[in-house]
Amino acid sequence: MNRATRRKYRILTVAGLLIALVISCMFTIVMVMRHTKEVSAKNAAKSEAVEKKQKEKIKPLTEPLLDLEEKEQTKSTPAKEGEFVLRSVGDLLIHETVSYMADTSNPLYQSAMASLKTDGIDVDTLAAGNETKASETEQVNYDFSPMLAQIAPFTEYADATIANLEVITAYPELPISGYPQFNAPSSLLNNIKNIGVDIVSNGTNHTLDWFSEGALTSIEHIREAGLMYSGSYASEKDQQTPRIIDENGIKLGFLTYSYGTNGIPVDPGKEYTISLVDVEKMVADVTKLKEEVDAVVVTLQLGQEYETLPDDNQRYVFEMLSEAGVKLILGGHPHVLQPMDWYNGKETFAIYSQASFLTGQVNIENKQGGITEVTFKRQEDGEVMVTNPKFMPLFILGVENEKMYEVVPYADYQKYTIPQGAEWWGMLQERMTTYTDDFDYVTHLETARTKEAKDKHR
Repeated sequence: MNRATRRKYRILTVAGLLIALVISCMFTIVMVMRHTKEVSAKNAAKSEAVEKKQKEKIKPLTEPLLDLEEKEQTKSTPAKEGEFVLRSVGDLLIHETVSYMADTSNPLYQSAMASLKTDGIDVDTLAAGNETKASETEQVNYDFSPMLAQIAPFTEYADATIANLEVITAYPELPISGYPQFNAPSSLLNNIKNIGVDIVSNGTNHTLDWFSEGALTSIEHIREAGLMYSGSYASEKDQQTPRIIDENGIKLGFLTYSYGTNGIPVDPGKEYTISLVDVEKMVADVTKLKEEVDAVVVTLQLGQEYETLPDDNQRYVFEMLSEAGVKLILGGHPHVLQPMDWYNGKETFAIYSQASFLTGQVNIENKQGGITEVTFKRQEDGEVMVTNPKFMPLFILGVENEKMYEVVPYADYQKYTIPQGAEWWGMLQERMTTYTDDFDYVTHLETARTKEAKDKHR
């Protein structure tokens, strides 16, 4: 083979290798594109499945929302930048009669669960994780989900929801009990979390009903349920840790105080188990917390039981807190509804008493409560203000050992046969607007699927 031939051979060989390399690259590109397309299709399908599952989780309850105007788009929370929608409910005053009705072996409980499921309500979702960690000698499980199922759509649709845990939840370590020294099943905590509650105010006049042992055991269960708490703490360090919820670029700080402990002395060295009303200390706490948050929320156990208007002491404490810069004050303890009010040139919104959210009390006024909603909104100057307050009345159905306790919208008095419903609706509206009508008195708050209604009585 001469030199020219060898040169020609080498050129052909190199050209062949280059052609082979190009073909290989093109094949690889085609395969990568095909794989990418398949992955994209799988991811799209997966995202669609996840989205569908999320939507299914958002709307497990159907029947309670019938006849309310549907929204075009389902949203799990308001979630709007620069706005923090907070909802609040009153006292979880769990008498032993309520706990016994929540016993999963109780025929009334089983009947209520079956009825809710027949109505198309996925009540099992609300019962998830509620099994009581009972001891070997006490294997009783309690589930409060059928009592809360009808109201769940309204409590869960918020950036955060707060409830007043009037009693300790120290069962099974301590026995279930009612008035005057309360103790409720710890499963209650999972149930309220499942209806959207994020934080509980646990410093009340019943916090020390079972002394520091009960308070500390209850806190352990609150932590296990994944709830934030304010008012009663596990240690001095815990007490000094600020309670802050950050949503949509707005930070809310929470403080809780009680007028007393029903005469039960605080264990020396464990003063952190209850935060008592002391105006000077409260103002100092607010001043300190304001440095870390955009707005401070204070919940109070204060006032005269069963009085429908606030007393002078309530007004004084509310005034001092408003002057200290608190943006929202949520009152409790009277176990009846008391009016709304504005303080400090409409810088501070207040409700003197939200009454009860779930209770075994029998008088009709003690069965009335409500959901308070406010929107904390950042203004152009950067300050966060309370805007657009609303109030939705509710009623607690139920008769001891006869009819299951259920929390329902008060506006649906015909649907649930609430005694003297129409008359009470008007009287409550008049009472709640005693000092101001600068808030919306609504029949139904907005939910994940339905619009707010101001005059819908089902």
